[in-house]
Amino acid sequence: MAIHKQRRPRRTLNPAGQLLDWLLCLTVGYGYRTWLSALWLLALLALGTAVFAHAYPSHMTPTGTPAPAFHPIAYTFDVRVPNIDIGQQKAWLPTGSALYCSWLLSVAGWILTTAVVAGLSGVLKRN
Repeated sequence: MAIHKQRRPRRTLNPAGQLLDWLLCLTVGYGYRTWLSALWLLALLALGTAVFAHAYPSHMTPTGTPAPAFHPIAYTFDVRVPNIDIGQQKAWLPTGSALYCSWLLSVAGWILTTAVVAGLSGVLKRN
């Protein structure tokens, strides 16, 4: 019921405001469902793992010698979660479509991780 009240003003927003409002609804349910951002993070982990597993070895180049073994799930986690460095992102350089996926995962990781932390700390509160 409360989420429906938040959706009503969406029609009066400009297109950019409608997009942001839509994203707020999908990612944290206007502060009523902050757990959704954790589900999005898990979904992105699965998607990134599949993409990077397919991209290895043709689109993943080691940056130094000797490079640690490539692990798609560890690489995805390293790209997606900010401020945590497990060494995979520094050791492997994606090319082609894997590069664009890593950029997307990095941006989404920053946004969603911030939403998870804000939800857990109580910063995102309902009105």
